[in-house]
Amino acid sequence: MAKLKLDSIPQPDVFLIAISSHVNDYRLCWSLNKSLGLELSRRDEDIAGQGPERMAHFSAFDHTEEETQANITLISNHAPEGVLVADQRQADFFLVVDDQSSLLPDDTLERVRNSEFVLTAFTLDINNIKGAYKLLE
Repeated sequence: MAKLKLDSIPQPDVFLIAISSHVNDYRLCWSLNKSLGLELSRRDEDIAGQGPERMAHFSAFDHTEEETQANITLISNHAPEGVLVADQRQADFFLVVDDQSSLLPDDTLERVRNSEFVLTAFTLDINNIKGAYKLLE
């Protein structure tokens, strides 16, 4: 029987911005909608992850650009039951943007930083984060 070997791990076509904010998810979502010209709306089902004691649910807000069909998603990193991406505890939220989006990484980062309720924002390499697959659900 022949063995098949994959040459490389597929790379996700997204850029990732980590956001620290002291407000609830819906207030940050409103602020980002205003500053980035988006219409982020809450998903019907949250992202589920295993917390220390029980299942945790993390809110997610999605927007799809009409022209490019690119997805933009805001995901909460903290829930009362745990943290979604433990490697990035300092981040309260993640903004995941498809590369096909009309939003450019540097411009988007600057606009996020200037948004109301954002304390700080920084880019992350999604390939170097343990558990980053959770952000792509």
